Amino acid sequence: MGRWILFLVLAILAVLPSAHLSYADEGIEGHPQKCSKLLTRKEWRTLTNREKAEWVGAVKCLASIRHERLSLTKDQTVLEGKRSLYDDFSYSHASVEHSAHRNAYFLPWHRWFTHLFDTSLRRNCGYSGPTPYWDWSRDHADLFGSPVFEDSPEYGLGGTGDCDSFPEADCIVTTGAFAPTGNFELSWPISHRLRRNLTLITGWFPHELPQNRTLSPDFVRNSTEQTTGDFFRFQHAMALLHNHVHNFVGGDLAGDCPKILSEEDCQGMAISFTPNDPLFWLHHAQIDRLWSKWQRHHPSNFAAFSGMPLTLHNMTDPRYDLDAHADHQMTFDVQSVPVAPKRVFDTESWPLCYRYTDEE
Repeated sequence: MGRWILFLVLAILAVLPSAHLSYADEGIEGHPQKCSKLLTRKEWRTLTNREKAEWVGAVKCLASIRHERLSLTKDQTVLEGKRSLYDDFSYSHASVEHSAHRNAYFLPWHRWFTHLFDTSLRRNCGYSGPTPYWDWSRDHADLFGSPVFEDSPEYGLGGTGDCDSFPEADCIVTTGAFAPTGNFELSWPISHRLRRNLTLITGWFPHELPQNRTLSPDFVRNSTEQTTGDFFRFQHAMALLHNHVHNFVGGDLAGDCPKILSEEDCQGMAISFTPNDPLFWLHHAQIDRLWSKWQRHHPSNFAAFSGMPLTLHNMTDPRYDLDAHADHQMTFDVQSVPVAPKRVFDTESWPLCYRYTDEE
């Protein structure tokens, strides 16, 4: 019986992609580690075309590696069919969505999740270049003209999708390296092509203001300078920025279901599969960068973490979380063992080991 259990464990480990073992095989507890080097994170427009093409190529490589996923769906049935290593991140994001949004763990959860994706690109596809981020505050006055929407089939991320030419278009991205001609197909929540619908006014909310209203350098600066020591208020500001970029881009990044999926099957899926769009990783690296800048803005910010604001106004506010703490074990589906927020406070220490270029 013991040999059979050992054989089963070894068989499972053999088929799991190496990125899914990230952290679990590195001795996180009780074994202090040091960074052998610091990886760099650079703004997309500062990358050379070759660096952009190498990152795009690594993303497409991850989307080409397909396997039978071992995790279970919410009703405890095996997820059918083959998915790519890229699809896995959208599925993981969906399966533990309760840990990723609308709570005190939003920033640390996504810091580790983005790190896991970067690690997967490097381990599974040999990527060795800088990790890109998109500083949308530099484009806030003309988001549509941002360099991230370049149409190059080698290194461009593509622009808005085709929403009008025929009913089935479904806002499919037709330019850049992730257009249908680029052989980039997504499996979650159903097989489809990458979709975007860039718009400042979505029409989803009453009395809606333009989505770029919070993306200016002044708003970002005020969010950093006027929240000293108050992680709750700072994270709330970051959530606003985060949501407005997702809504502006639309399509997959906004959790807008593909047309071929029935409305019934789409219920409750909003925001769950947003990692489908490669822009997700540039956007969340930017949010992480702003947290890193805030941490280094004042000594009281660095390890600040709380589910409560420094100044309480209404103790019945449903956003408050008296029980939030830095030792809480955040879950990541099959991507990683659980990780506590305090383990990811310092980006320049193990296990993260990276630095944003504007912090050197």
